[in-house]
Order: sequence, then C-alpha cells, then structure tokens
Amino acid sequence: MRAVHERGTIARALPGLRASGALSAATPPAASLSAPAALAFAAASWISSLVVRGRARVFAALARYLAQPVRRHAPSSTGDTGALCALLRPGDVLLTDGNTRMAALVRCLTRSTWSHVSMYVGPLEEGPDPLCIVEADIAAGVRAVRLSELQGLRVRALRPTGLVDADQRRLADWVVSRIGDEYDMAQAWALGRRFLRLPLASHAPHAPHAPRSVAQGRMQFICSTLLAQAFLLIGCPITPTQIGIRDAWAVDHRYVIPRDFESASGFEVVRATVCCSTAMQM
Repeated sequence: MRAVHERGTIARALPGLRASGALSAATPPAASLSAPAALAFAAASWISSLVVRGRARVFAALARYLAQPVRRHAPSSTGDTGALCALLRPGDVLLTDGNTRMAALVRCLTRSTWSHVSMYVGPLEEGPDPLCIVEADIAAGVRAVRLSELQGLRVRALRPTGLVDADQRRLADWVVSRIGDEYDMAQAWALGRRFLRLPLASHAPHAPHAPRSVAQGRMQFICSTLLAQAFLLIGCPITPTQIGIRDAWAVDHRYVIPRDFESASGFEVVRATVCCSTAMQM
C-alpha cells in the first residue's frame, strides 16, 4: 500500500515538474518507474534545470559586463556619418574597431584592428537617423542600430563585387529577418578557446560533419557568423584565414572572424574613416 501511495504522489507531482521545466515531456510515466527511481529521476532533472538556469544567468551577467564601453567620446556633428551614409548600399559590410570590453578582447585574441562586423541594410524607418544597420550584439542579440552609433569608432565599409542588385538586396533582407535571434555565446566561447589553443570540449560545435546550418533552423549567431551565413546563402562563402588550413574545420564558416571579410576576395573598400576623432578615455 505504501508503494502505491508513493507512486500516486509522484504521478500527481510529475505534471507540475514538467510545467516548471524540471522534467521534459519525454519523461517516462510514473507507472513505469518504481517509487525510488521516479524520485531520483525527478531530483536529477530538477538539479539539472537549476544548473541550466544558473549558467544562463552567469552568461547574461558576463555579456552585460563585456558590452560595457571602455571609453566615451564627446558629442559631435553627424557630418561624418552622413557622408558615409551617402556612400552605402544595402548589403555593404561594416568593420569597426569597437569601444567595449568585448571589442578589446576580440582585437587581442585575433590580433586585428577590427573587432566587429555588421551589415548596412538601408533605412528601416523614417527619420533623419533611422535604424539601418543589423548586427549580432553580445548582450542584445541580433538587432538593428543607427549609423550614429558608430560615432567615435574606426569604420571600414566593404562592398561585395560581382553581385547583381537582387543578390545584395537578398543579403540585406535575410539579415533583417534574423533580428530578434539570440547571440551564440557557446560559439563565441568555442572560437575564443580555438584562438587560445585550448582543447575544445567534446560537445563543442567543431565537427565538420555536423554544422548548425540555416537549413537546420539556426537561431543564434555571433557577429561574423550572421554575415557569413548570409553570404553563404547567395553562394559566396567567407573562408576563415587565421585557423590553420590543416584543421578539419578550417573552411567552416562558424570560425569566420571580422578581419576575414577584409581579406576575403570579392570585396572592395568603399570607405575607411573615423566617424568621430574626439574620443576620451573613461
């Protein structure tokens, strides 16, 4: 009778555990488990869910920290950004040096001037300073920003060559369609480990036979993979250059970094500029 009572208690508790996320929908029914086994399974699932939530909080706190600026710039006119805007077309690639802790870290690891890459997609709203650039931000995910947000940064504008207007528009439209997607912290970590020459975890996304492709509904990006996948869609893959070609995953677009767009064939420089030279250290 006691075993029956315990099994009944577990059966009543399982729906609540599933609703809270502690158990998945695939959890075996209570009737198929003994009372001790069901309790142990529920406890393990609950602990696992706590670990997942705790890790998510740590990543969120780390993202906020890395997104903080390390210098600020004095207000200036929008003349420089206005001149740049007049030169840009949808589908153009923007390389920036960045002014955040994350930017400094990326420049150090990749030994490059450029820490970030984004795409000009054209005005997404009315107004003198509309949202017109799409990027993958470590704290905000894939989002649209204004050209004025490049004030104080070194910017290099690149234009893909040999593309018809329809292909460039397709690039921009696809990138815009990803607004709202999450930042791929796991991929950023894997890429950082790769540049530090640390061993990749066994579950790290490095196997060449198992990429998380667009066809598989990828919903997370870092700045460079967002654009790399866009160019892959139109048959113009961007190849990583800093990871040895002997590596099995050297041609995997997930290992593209911002500077790879500068060295890739098929791009011309539209303009290299500093939008605001009056930067002041924090």
